[in-house]
Amino acid sequence: MSQQYGPPPGPPPAAAPGGWGSGPGTPTGPGGWGPGPNRPQGRPAKSNRSQFIIIGAAALAVVLVAVGVVLLVTGGGGEDQPAAVQTPDAPGTLYTPPAGSKPDDSKGPNDVGVEVGRGIWFTPAKGWLPDPKSRSGQNYILQQFNVRGLIDGYFWVRQTELYDAKGFAEHLVDIESNGMQNVVIGKGEECKPANEAIKACYRLNYTAKIKTAKNGLIDYQGFVTSYSDKWDRITATDVGLETRVYERRKDNLKSMNDSVERSF
Repeated sequence: MSQQYGPPPGPPPAAAPGGWGSGPGTPTGPGGWGPGPNRPQGRPAKSNRSQFIIIGAAALAVVLVAVGVVLLVTGGGGEDQPAAVQTPDAPGTLYTPPAGSKPDDSKGPNDVGVEVGRGIWFTPAKGWLPDPKSRSGQNYILQQFNVRGLIDGYFWVRQTELYDAKGFAEHLVDIESNGMQNVVIGKGEECKPANEAIKACYRLNYTAKIKTAKNGLIDYQGFVTSYSDKWDRITATDVGLETRVYERRKDNLKSMNDSVERSF
């Protein structure tokens, strides 16, 4: 099973003619008002007093505009002026790191045991051994007692950026249960770890029967808990175990899972 998440341009219209000037076909004559035959006759000359009045009126207008701008910015100092309207944050939005910020993946005080990647570590429980065939993440297996080459279960920490927390949990359960019989997938649920560095968490469990050459069908159960950090990087604990040993090993599973949560 795989999933993927992840107007034709045209030339701009030609600019319309603009600006102040003569239109097409308008004849142009000698420019400016001045002495000569083109000056209109009988037009009274402007007095100096009129010019002073016009200049004074223009200066007063400039002052009034400046005062209006100050009042608009400061609110006029009156208590009856309405406060500036602020746009509230959209409801339900999750924390988004500031643009350009980067996660700190250096080793911290809770990073103990085995490094998975992207700043995540986990501590294997006693009796769990690294899987030499694992090619991604960190997979630890529980060997059957006194039976070489057979295992009772596994604890696999895996990472991705192709899914969200819910999508990765569902994807892993589909992969792990493929080929099993009588598969029953439980109702998924959102979880809320105590570590505030975890942005989202989703858990999904399942039961099934596995066919073996020696013992026929055996009962099997597993679960996936998927976590998202604040940069939407997903880490999941993918767990599968024979039911007959589940009760004896469930404390192991919890301690290893808790060590992943603390590492965020």
